[in-house]
Amino acid sequence: MSEKKESKFTQKALVIAEKVGSEVHLKSVRDAFLLTIPFLVLSGFMVFIAWVLLAEGSFVATHLPANAVSAITTICSKTINGGQNILALLMVIMTSYNLAKYKHYAQPLVPAMVSLGSLFILMPSEITYTPLGTYGMFVSMITALLVTEAFLALRKVDKLRIKISGNVPPAIIESFNDMLVIVIIELVASLISFACVSVSGMEIHDMINVVLQKPLVGIATNLPAFLCYFGFGQCLCYFVGIHPAGVINPIVEPALMVAMEENNAAWLAGEAAPHIITLPFRDVYGTLGGIASTLGLIIAIFLVSKKRKDLRSIAKVSLPTSVFNINEPMLFGLPIVFNPIMLVPFCFTTTIIYIVAYAATALGLVSRLVVYTTWSTPIFLSGYIASGGDFRNVILQVVCLGIAVLCYMPFVKIMDRQKVEYREEEAEFTEDELTL
Repeated sequence: MSEKKESKFTQKALVIAEKVGSEVHLKSVRDAFLLTIPFLVLSGFMVFIAWVLLAEGSFVATHLPANAVSAITTICSKTINGGQNILALLMVIMTSYNLAKYKHYAQPLVPAMVSLGSLFILMPSEITYTPLGTYGMFVSMITALLVTEAFLALRKVDKLRIKISGNVPPAIIESFNDMLVIVIIELVASLISFACVSVSGMEIHDMINVVLQKPLVGIATNLPAFLCYFGFGQCLCYFVGIHPAGVINPIVEPALMVAMEENNAAWLAGEAAPHIITLPFRDVYGTLGGIASTLGLIIAIFLVSKKRKDLRSIAKVSLPTSVFNINEPMLFGLPIVFNPIMLVPFCFTTTIIYIVAYAATALGLVSRLVVYTTWSTPIFLSGYIASGGDFRNVILQVVCLGIAVLCYMPFVKIMDRQKVEYREEEAEFTEDELTL
C-alpha cells in the first residue's frame, strides 16, 4: 500500500472512529460505567475480604474470634449491597443524566429521576436485589436512553406545558411544566410492563435477558470475538491514535460485566463459574503495565537495549505508572503510536497472551476469575484477588509477562540497531561536510 493510500485510509478510520466515539448514547453509557467503577472496586474488595481472607478454615479466620469474623462478613455483605448489587440503579441514573447533559438540557437530574421511576415501574412485583444488580443492567441502560429521549422530545411540545403565572417560585414552574410529560412517560412504562407480562408471560427483565442480554454475553465471552475487539482491535485503535474507550468499550464492557457477576454469583453459591472470559480477564492477563502489556516492553528495553540511552530513559520514566497499568508515557514517548517497527508486537502480543490464558483456564490449570478488579490494580495482586485467592493465576500472570517480554525483544533490538545506524550515517555525513 502506498503512503498516500495508507494516509487516506488512516484519515478515514480516524474520522469514523471519531464519529462513533462522539456518539452521545455510547458516550453516556461509557461515562456512566466509568462512574460506577469506585462502587465495583469497593464491592470487589469486600467480596475478597469476606469470602477469601475470612473464608472458613482460612489462616485469618482461624486466628480471629468467631464473632469478629461474623461481624466483618456482615459489614462486607452490606457494603456489597451498596455497590454491585444496585448496579442497575446506578447505571440508569448516570446514563440518563449524561445523555441529558450531552444534549444540553439545563436540568439533567429531572430526566434521570424519571428514568429511575420508569425502571421501578418495569420491575417485578416482588423486588429483590437480582433485577437491581447486573441482571437488570441492560434493562437499565435501555430504559435510561429511551426515557431520556422521550422526555427531551415531549418537553419541547408546548401544549404539554402547564403554564403558571404570578409570583411563583421557578422550581414550581419547572415542576408543573414537566408534570404532563412525566405522567405520559410513566403511564407508557406501566402499559409496556403490563403488556409484556400479559403477552409473553415473562417480566420485562426476563424477556430482555433472553432476547438481548444472553446473546450479547455469549458473543462477548466468545474467544475469537474477544480477540477481535480486545486482542487485535483495541491495540490497533491505540496504534493509530484512537482511544477505544469511546468506540469498543461501551458496546462490549456491559456484557463482560454481566459475565463477571454471573461468575461471582456462582462462586459465592459454591457452584462452578460459567465463563472463562469476563471483564477482569481482559485486564488481569492482557493489561500488564497498560494496553498491549507494555510492562513486557519496558523489561525488554532494560534487557537488550544497550546503545540507546533515550529508550532506557523512557522506560525508567514509564515504569512507575506502569505498575498501575498506565502506559501513556510509553505510547507517546517511545513512541509506539504510528511507529511501524512496533506495529506487530503491539497489536499481536496481547492476542497471544489471551490465547495462552484462555487455554490454561479451560484446561483447569488456573481458576476462573470470580472477583471484580479494576484495570488499574497492580499485576500479581490483580490475579490473586480476581481468582478468589488462587496463586496459580499469579503464576500465569508471570508466564504472560514473560511472553510479552519475548514478543517485544526482537523489535527492541531493531530499534536499538536502527538508531545506531542512523547516528553512524549522520557522523559520516558531518565528516564529508567538513572535508568539503
